[in-house]
Amino acid sequence: MIKSFDLSYQNKTLQQFERHPYPDAPLEDSPKGNIKLIYQNSLITAYYRRYQRVISSLEDCVILDIACGTGFTTLILAEANPKARIIAVDISPTSLKIAEERLNYHGFNNVEYQVLALEDLNQLGLRFDYINASDILYLLPDIPLALKQLGTVLKPQGIIRGNLHSYYQRLNYYRAQNLFKQMGLMEGNPEEIELGIVREFFSALGDRVDLKLKTWGQQKPEEVKDETILMNYLFQNDKGFTMPQLLDFLEQSDLELFSMVNWWEWQLTNLFNDPDNLPAFLAMGLADLDLGEQLTLYELIQPNKRLLDFWCSRPYSAIKIENLNTIEDWQNIQVYLHPQLNTESFKQEVLSSDHLFPLNLNAYFPFLPQDTWLDRTLLMALFVPLLGQSCSLSVLVQRWLVLRPVNPVTLFPTTETEAFMAISQAVMDQERLGIILVELG
Repeated sequence: MIKSFDLSYQNKTLQQFERHPYPDAPLEDSPKGNIKLIYQNSLITAYYRRYQRVISSLEDCVILDIACGTGFTTLILAEANPKARIIAVDISPTSLKIAEERLNYHGFNNVEYQVLALEDLNQLGLRFDYINASDILYLLPDIPLALKQLGTVLKPQGIIRGNLHSYYQRLNYYRAQNLFKQMGLMEGNPEEIELGIVREFFSALGDRVDLKLKTWGQQKPEEVKDETILMNYLFQNDKGFTMPQLLDFLEQSDLELFSMVNWWEWQLTNLFNDPDNLPAFLAMGLADLDLGEQLTLYELIQPNKRLLDFWCSRPYSAIKIENLNTIEDWQNIQVYLHPQLNTESFKQEVLSSDHLFPLNLNAYFPFLPQDTWLDRTLLMALFVPLLGQSCSLSVLVQRWLVLRPVNPVTLFPTTETEAFMAISQAVMDQERLGIILVELG
């Protein structure tokens, strides 16, 4: 039986969020046009990265948004996972009321709301395909216990999204929190008096003082929102963690990290001037690192992420596309365009292509590196067939033979082997970027 939390932490957190519901986003704000947010919060994205499988319909999926606050994350989940059933849970009745108003305002009726603490999730009588535990774990006194409790309501192939505040990136805010604790500003729930004292303090500090330089900057006191002060300088129960600590928490909870949510921003080789031409000792060393070691090294070199934002599940070994060895293996795959990337603007670009200039994919998929160029012929070969349906690799190969019937170097007819090599490499490249999904037969 899993033990329960000491609930003293919960009272402080509840007081703060009842007094200042978070996030303080206007009701009419919508994430609908934010491709990066929708993509990251799509169960299809997470499930594919774990299981190399594409979910064809979300209609039977159940999603839990734990500590949903005022419901902006719930709204993102609803936009990103059409027709999925969503349960939004929070300990703050005030926040939950705003969440319900928000989702109703945007026309979502597939969301249910419960005032409930994490340790009481079994009362729901449900098992979840996806649990969104954003901005809660770092507030809890026992993270492995929390993860174990989430695991008790997770389906066998379910996925948990969690995040921890980065100790290294937020170190200066923790200095500020310790300072204001010593000043007695965090003994109870911070109110207008404490907020005013923080503003006065930083206004009085010299502009070249380290703490002011690294947290407050040149902002005028009236320019800093209450929410910014509360969620950084006076944040009750806030704690920071390192990547090794995160990996240890997951191991204690019988869970396994399989990807960072923003994995493209954690590419270790991108920290070097020429990733394709590293010194031999460095290239060999990096090649031998597992995922956790790579992430740990990245964090030590470049601690620029406020959140260690991760996906985890029960341990599982998936066959990856890079492990396909034979032409027969490749002929059995089905290729998809990620449904959340199948936007109207991208469709128009692909279908109206009447020039030869390469396309910068970052213009349509802003999570990609700024200069992610794709040859127009490859664009037409790969994406036109995928706009409305999935395709087998053989269909794409045949399309390439029509679009590129002659080898432009030799001027001989393009062979089926050449077409296969070109298309399979392009599919691998786009799959690695997260645009194309490949399902193994």
